[in-house]
Amino acid sequence: MTDILIIIAIVVGSACLVATIFVGLKVKNSSAAQNEKWLEEISRELIKLEAASGEASRLVQAQEARINDLKRKLDDDLKYISDSTARGVENIRIMVEEKLSATLDGKLSQSYSVINQQLEKVYRGIGEVNSLAASVTDIKKLFSNVKLRGTWGEVQLGALLSQMLAPNQYASSVKVDARSDGMVDFAVRLPSRDERTVWLPIDSKFPIEEYARLVDAADREQANAALKRLAQAVKLQADSIASKYIFPPSTTDFAVMYLPLEGLYAEITKLPELDGYLRKRRVLACGPTNLSALLSTLQTGFKTVAIEKRSGELWQLLSAFKVQFDKFTAILEKTGKKLQEAQNTIEEAGRRTRTISNKLRTVADIGEDEAENLLSDGNGE
Repeated sequence: MTDILIIIAIVVGSACLVATIFVGLKVKNSSAAQNEKWLEEISRELIKLEAASGEASRLVQAQEARINDLKRKLDDDLKYISDSTARGVENIRIMVEEKLSATLDGKLSQSYSVINQQLEKVYRGIGEVNSLAASVTDIKKLFSNVKLRGTWGEVQLGALLSQMLAPNQYASSVKVDARSDGMVDFAVRLPSRDERTVWLPIDSKFPIEEYARLVDAADREQANAALKRLAQAVKLQADSIASKYIFPPSTTDFAVMYLPLEGLYAEITKLPELDGYLRKRRVLACGPTNLSALLSTLQTGFKTVAIEKRSGELWQLLSAFKVQFDKFTAILEKTGKKLQEAQNTIEEAGRRTRTISNKLRTVADIGEDEAENLLSDGNGE
């Protein structure tokens, strides 16, 4: 605004200076009358300029007042906007903090709850592991007794046989042949066509000491040594089974060595030389799963033999029925002949009746009363 006033003052001053110079020039070159006239005109122009300068000053003041009002209003609006924005930001901050706090509290509470549950499970698991460790220790102590160890394997084998076979399809503590000097734990009774019993010997073996050494081995050297001892123990058991329980034709030409632990059976199958040795001794090593599959196959064979036997009985029944049917056919043929003869006799009687009737037509008719009298006389005679 000050710059505008300075500009107006410069304009007015320039106009006065120009007028003064112009008047000086006119006065110097003109007469006194003309100079007065020009001075009057200059005075009027100066008055107009002063009036215009005053008007401009008022306009400038009014503009300054309007600008000041706009400035105050703008400052007020800016302050209001700033205050509103600050309040809005504060409210948003408070809301966000509350939501974040609630969310974090909920998540933390949930996480703490899950962690507590997992810790409880871990504690229970630790307790169960400790209990299991104690049980394993007890089992190891129990299995240190050879007789109890063998009994456990036999009980497991007996339970498996009872689940897969009928009671009459196997037997326990069987002396499979007179030449045998021992009794096998179990033997499956296999059917034969000549009704002779053929036994499949199944004996339970459990070399737990050698297997435990293998499981507890700390390095490969100890594991290899334990594997060798385990293989040697299995070979000895195979020799015992082959010498005691394989006596064809009273038995099959092989026997089954039952190993009650799947892990033990798996370790044995990893030894190629042991597999060849068992084949040579005609001993089949089986874990629980393999033996179940073998017994399932045998059960299918039992059913097939039963079907064959029932088929033979059905064939005999059909043969007997055929004999009786042939007799019935002969009787039926005789009956047909008799019926044919009777029919022929009836037809012959009919023909004769018609012949007699034709002959009687030539005889004179008599009265009914006379006919009755004649017939009654004939009956009386």
